[in-house]
Amino acid sequence: MIRNFFTTLLFSLIVSLTYSQDFEITGLVLDEYKKPMVLVNVLLLTQEGDFIKGTVTNDNGFYQFSGIKEGTYQIVASYIENTVESQLIQVSKETEIETLVLNSAQQLDEVVVTQKKPILEHMADRHVFNIENTALSDNDIWSVLKRTPGVMVMNNKLLVNGSSNVNIMINGKRVNLPEEDIMNLLSGNSAGNVESIEVITSPPAKYSAEGGLLINIKMKKNLVSGYNGSVFNRYTQGVLPKHTLGMDHFFKGKKLDFSTNYSFSHNRDWTRYTDITNFFNNGQPSETWRAEQKSIVNKKSHTLNLFLDIQLDEKNTISLTSNSSYSPNGIDDYTSETEIEDTNGVTTALLAGLNISNKDVLNTAYYLDWVHKLNEKGAELSFNTHFTYYDYRINQELNNDFVEGESEFITEDTFNITSNQIINLYSAQTDLTQPFGEHSTMETGLRYASINSEASIVQSGFDQNTERVGLTESGIFNYDEKIYAGYISLNNSWENWKLNVGLRAEYTETKGELNTESIANTNSYMNWFPTMALSYTINKNAFYLKSYRRITRPRYNTINPFQYYLSANSIIEGNPNLKPAYSDYVQFDYVYDKAYKLVLFAGKKSNEQSQQVFQDNTTNIIRTQYINLESNNYYGVDASVSKDITSFWNLFLLISHYYDKDSFTDLNSNTIVENSIWTTHTRATNSFTFLNDKSLYADLTYIHFSPRISGNTKYASYGKLGLSLRKTLWNKAASISLAVEDIFNDGGIKGTRNYLDQSNSTYSRWENRLFIAGFRYKFGNTKIRDNYKRKNTEEGRRL
Repeated sequence: MIRNFFTTLLFSLIVSLTYSQDFEITGLVLDEYKKPMVLVNVLLLTQEGDFIKGTVTNDNGFYQFSGIKEGTYQIVASYIENTVESQLIQVSKETEIETLVLNSAQQLDEVVVTQKKPILEHMADRHVFNIENTALSDNDIWSVLKRTPGVMVMNNKLLVNGSSNVNIMINGKRVNLPEEDIMNLLSGNSAGNVESIEVITSPPAKYSAEGGLLINIKMKKNLVSGYNGSVFNRYTQGVLPKHTLGMDHFFKGKKLDFSTNYSFSHNRDWTRYTDITNFFNNGQPSETWRAEQKSIVNKKSHTLNLFLDIQLDEKNTISLTSNSSYSPNGIDDYTSETEIEDTNGVTTALLAGLNISNKDVLNTAYYLDWVHKLNEKGAELSFNTHFTYYDYRINQELNNDFVEGESEFITEDTFNITSNQIINLYSAQTDLTQPFGEHSTMETGLRYASINSEASIVQSGFDQNTERVGLTESGIFNYDEKIYAGYISLNNSWENWKLNVGLRAEYTETKGELNTESIANTNSYMNWFPTMALSYTINKNAFYLKSYRRITRPRYNTINPFQYYLSANSIIEGNPNLKPAYSDYVQFDYVYDKAYKLVLFAGKKSNEQSQQVFQDNTTNIIRTQYINLESNNYYGVDASVSKDITSFWNLFLLISHYYDKDSFTDLNSNTIVENSIWTTHTRATNSFTFLNDKSLYADLTYIHFSPRISGNTKYASYGKLGLSLRKTLWNKAASISLAVEDIFNDGGIKGTRNYLDQSNSTYSRWENRLFIAGFRYKFGNTKIRDNYKRKNTEEGRRL
């Protein structure tokens, strides 16, 4: 079946090369003296003014756009302060438009040439949040994501459309980091070089079917030849201080484009938890355990990103990319004090715990891309390969003191853990883009991925006569996975219609083997993943219909069969029997005047992987384990507005109301339990630009959630308010920023689990109220910049 599938795709590649119906637009830009103008920013727009492509003029003032479909367009040329627009042009053949004439430009110390964009743009399969020239651009990327429309951050995890299965991409390349490290990476990178954030709500078939939805962080690119760079410094004060400093460098030659950014961050993160558990004996309440816990994480991180584009000739370009993160000698200090009471409220015992962990984490990824233009009509063949190495090492020592009643009888228990996980990821993909007929472009490709994970653990110290969950004292768990994939998609565009349809197939083989067991866990499965995005625009009205099917394979750290103790009665464990999860989603949008939006949506998930908390009434232990939910069904409606209220005030307002129902199996009784609720999410963001030179920006954001659910947990409502200010200085060569997050410190989250023999709650308080100060200075040749980055590619991650 796999051979037949790849044969069909290969046949499609060959046949599609014989078709091509797209056209080329060429022209000249001269000054008033009829002399060629060099490095003029030239934009190709639709009839409605939407951006399609951009380029610059060469030494002869010449520009060209290739692979253009039949339709009506407009050309806009900009240089320094001057702009000229062409008449509307109808393209149905090779077109040379009338010469554009720009007046001589005055000399300025610094100019940023941009196309005016709305802060939020709606498209058929995504929406784009443009953050340039806002108060957010001096923040770190993680802080910007918190304020991005359509993105939520709960418990330091990203959610899109209510789903936590979110993959991060930078310039179209997946970031291969575990969820807990994503925040650290993005917190250490400045948003000053971010052009926009794309929230892809209907991923095309070209992208891996793995995971949920996609967030693509598009970085800026230096357009003018020469060098420029910047340095930045950001200080954050919560309960504990945090500090990040870094630098960015850009260089562009005739055939070479290079950029790099490095940052060092020293974060001290403080979190408090209150756990209250009512344990049962023979179905009757027996004891109440009240635990006050505090976590202090002291972590130093180095991040380094490299981007290199080399144009070999007019038809061939290669790109090299590297993303690396290194966090040595991290220290987690976790303390707990637990009071145990009987049913009469009398204290019968006390438990004090100290858990100290030392961590070293290295993640480094390398990408090689090659793009070959097959002809001048837009056909191209590309190949990319990727390798990631991930190394996570931890040494943990857990000490517990037991005090029983008033007798001062004290016992000590010490537990030691040494564990390590090494993961190697490799993938290769080839893609063909081929114009097909007058209104369509076909994309097709093949992909192979190989993953190897080796996890080891050595545990010792606990009294084995004490009744506890069974431990693996030492073991090695090997996991291998291979994925074979292929896709084909067709992108169609008519006068008012756009239709993107695609089909992706993925065949997966897995093998998990624990050295203490004689039987390996093997599995193989083949799945099909259709995608569709349809749009229709007429006058000020736009209609969108999208649907997709996705898969979420288990993360490698979640399938390790080992158990880790947080305290004497609290453990975290993996689940080697986790199944892949599937998600089906459909959404209908109506947008009026590019500002007012109404969305109807519905989704269904099966085997969703979720980290859940269960109490074991026999051993009085709290178990945090990844399980597969039986099902998750949700549907609802969103209403939003994104509009310039005045010339200096932009408003984004969202109200989302939806029904959510989770079905899961209780670990103790194997009973299927349902948890459901109606939830309302509200977000309001006000962006302001002040002063005559538009050098002062402000951003005010409020977020509120009504009660909601996740698996077996119901969360209480909460809200928070944040304010950001940014002032540019010295002709925009420098900027300072100030921000306060969660001004009223209302961002703590309480979760409860009350059903069958479960009665427990967790109240988590992070450092939500933060004061942030930042400074950025740009230097070098900064006179012209564009608003777009190179062609995007992708690669998967499931660390």
